[in-house]
Amino acid sequence: MKKLFLPVSVISIFLCGFVLHISYEASGHSVWSLLISTVRPSPWELVKPFALVFIMWSFIEMSCIRPHLLRYVCARIIALIVFVTGSCTALCTLSILTGWKRLGVIFVCLMLSELLQYFICRSGKRTEIFFIPLMLSFGVLFFAFLFCTFYPPDAAFFRVL
Repeated sequence: MKKLFLPVSVISIFLCGFVLHISYEASGHSVWSLLISTVRPSPWELVKPFALVFIMWSFIEMSCIRPHLLRYVCARIIALIVFVTGSCTALCTLSILTGWKRLGVIFVCLMLSELLQYFICRSGKRTEIFFIPLMLSFGVLFFAFLFCTFYPPDAAFFRVL
């Protein structure tokens, strides 16, 4: 089970994130879907539903694999930050891509961040010493998920492609 968990996790996060990605249109522009779905075609909005599923999948992964908790949480936050910044940067630089190609970029970045998290957990590096700065950065990122949909700053990640 543990050998297959990495590809299962990447595919599950991507499929659930895609469902959240289309939920704004599918729900008829409901208010509840503003926080979890893609509202505008900006890099931030395209990555947001996948990142939220990435966070929620962490609880499933912790209960199935039962890793060293502090090392896992630190590695997961590092992988989340790499996923969000890497995906947004790739989507900004490859702004000529449309439709499914954008989702392909997100899938590749998701796969690379899952591999990064796996290697950090397996390497035995002491990432636990960075727990407090990582939790602070996770708090800032989660705050941005909640409020940058309604009040996007004037930055490249938040501009419509």
